[in-house]
This record gives sequence, structure tokens and C-alpha cells, in this order.
Amino acid sequence: MITISLFRNKEHLVRFTVSGHAGYAERGADIVCASVTTAAFTAVNGLVDVAKIDAEVEVREGYLACKLPKALSEKQRESADLLLESMILSFENLAEQYGEYVVMKNYTE
Repeated sequence: MITISLFRNKEHLVRFTVSGHAGYAERGADIVCASVTTAAFTAVNGLVDVAKIDAEVEVREGYLACKLPKALSEKQRESADLLLESMILSFENLAEQYGEYVVMKNYTE
């Protein structure tokens, strides 16, 4: 199962983790795992390469973590919110459609 953990302060998503494997299909043919991975990496690439946010990113087998810096310009914050909320919508759709394989957890920091 893939566990998606979202960590928010009072107003914004400040970090997230994606861990595990879906187990929907064999490795290389698992559309659930591929979909979650694509949504997460699209957001991370957008944050780092497009919005120029110096996010802390950790990637290893079956795990992705992304933490935003505390100090963001107003433009960076707006970009981060758009990218991350779009990612969350994708995750919510996947969790709704493939609930046996994807779970989302929300935390407040």
C-alpha cells in the first residue's frame, strides 16, 4: 500500500511524504504506483525547476519526501500552493478510485 502523508501549518502544505508500493500489479505494470509517482514528481519538479523553490527533497526506493523552506516570496508561495493543491487533487482521486492501494493522511504542524 502507498501511504501519502500531508503536513500543513495553519494555512499551507509545508511538506509531504509518499511511501510504499501499491501492489496493484507486477512491478513495471503497476498503474497505481506509476500514477502516484507521476503526480508527486511533477509537483516536486515544478517546485524546484519552475518556481525556483529550494525544497528539501529525499528520494529512495519506495519513498519520496519534500519539505518547503520556511521563507518563501509571495510569488513562490502562490506557485507552491497551486502545484501542491493540484498534486493533492490527483492523490485524492487515486485514493478514491484505488482505496485498497492508496491511503492519505493529513497532519497539522
